[in-house]
Amino acid sequence: MQTNGLLLTSDLGGEGREATLAAGVRSGAVVRIRHGAYIDAGRWDAASSEERTRLRTRAFVRACASPPVIAFTSAAAEWDLPGFRVRDDRVHTLDPGAHPARSRADVFRHSGPLPPEDVEVRDGILVTSLPRTIADVIRMVSVEAAVAYFDAALRVVAWRGHGLYDLTAAEAFRAGIHARLDAMPGARGIRQARFVTDFADGRAQLPGESVSRLWMQRLGVPAPILQLEVLLAGGRRAYPDFAWPMLRRFGAFDGDGKYLDPAMARGLSVRDVLRTQRTRESELCAATDWTPVRWGSERLTGIDAFAAFLRSHQLLR
Repeated sequence: MQTNGLLLTSDLGGEGREATLAAGVRSGAVVRIRHGAYIDAGRWDAASSEERTRLRTRAFVRACASPPVIAFTSAAAEWDLPGFRVRDDRVHTLDPGAHPARSRADVFRHSGPLPPEDVEVRDGILVTSLPRTIADVIRMVSVEAAVAYFDAALRVVAWRGHGLYDLTAAEAFRAGIHARLDAMPGARGIRQARFVTDFADGRAQLPGESVSRLWMQRLGVPAPILQLEVLLAGGRRAYPDFAWPMLRRFGAFDGDGKYLDPAMARGLSVRDVLRTQRTRESELCAATDWTPVRWGSERLTGIDAFAAFLRSHQLLR
């Protein structure tokens, strides 16, 4: 299990070292994650919400006498699934016993059935399987976060890159979640979970795309085609995030990941990413004669503000 830069007093030894860490917390150079677990403030400030969740989980697991099973939003982070504005500083665990240990301020201990096939090991940590994690989490978070989680899970199982999406794999995963939900009629959040299971689409790359699509559906915007293949000059291909051929529009969501995530930026600087996007947009316009519509998280402050933005681009009456 990687500790990702955690400073654990159990590993360091000596009261003097712990006193030094405490002094670092007072000065702002070090952040205390939980009892006995610290991290450099710069590392913590640079971490995404999901990375912070993983750090909390590792600090907790290292302090446990026996390995717990990490679940719910904590498990989603272990599966590298980004949520949407999920605010939860607790580590979530799942115990198959009827009477789990008591929850604390930083740990929420759930109880419930936990068959062996619902548990996997990721980076040395026991976590609920991807299907179990999705079936659990989409019942408990906001519908926006639930769609973002499910879209990301479908992307894990079905996205093959370069516009290739394995519909068979996606539908098999979706059917498995439906089967799980059918086995728990009347459970908390079951109605939302069924809607999300039907609505999810792994062609969304970022939580902002997932939420944009959800709000479009709620507002009555014509359903966009996701990752539509467009043939560019010279035989190259492009895949806009959203496309409305009948409206002669294509859309792109500019999430921070396109500039900051090394995997998405592919080693390019922010300036180079912007230049590449402008070139690609110009080529898409030339190939389709459609109007581009571009937005980012600043348009997702609320559904009313998003509706006004869509109206300004003739995507909503």
